[in-house]
Amino acid sequence: MTVKLQAPIEVEVKISVVNDEGMQGVATLSLTRGRYPTEVELRECVAKFEREDLPEGFRLMNKREWFNSVFGQCREEDEDGEPHYINFSIPGGESWEP
Repeated sequence: MTVKLQAPIEVEVKISVVNDEGMQGVATLSLTRGRYPTEVELRECVAKFEREDLPEGFRLMNKREWFNSVFGQCREEDEDGEPHYINFSIPGGESWEP
C-alpha cells in the first residue's frame, strides 16, 4: 500500500515520563513524514512507547504531574511563613480518558 503524502511536514510527539523518585524526562518520537497523524495514530504511538520502549523504572506522567511540570505549582506561605504548594484545577478532571 502506498502512503499518500499530505504536506511538507514532520511531526514529533513528546511524551513526559517520571520515576518514583521524581526524576522527569521527555521522550521524542517521530511519526510518518509528510502526513497528518490521526488521533488514533497518536494514541497508538503513545501506547506502543509505554508498552515497548519506556525506560526501566519510569512511567508516563499522570495528568497532575504533567500539568504541574508544564505550568508549575502555585506556592503560598502560611501565617508562620512556611511555604505550601497548591494544585491548580485541571481542565477535564484528573483522568486522561476522553
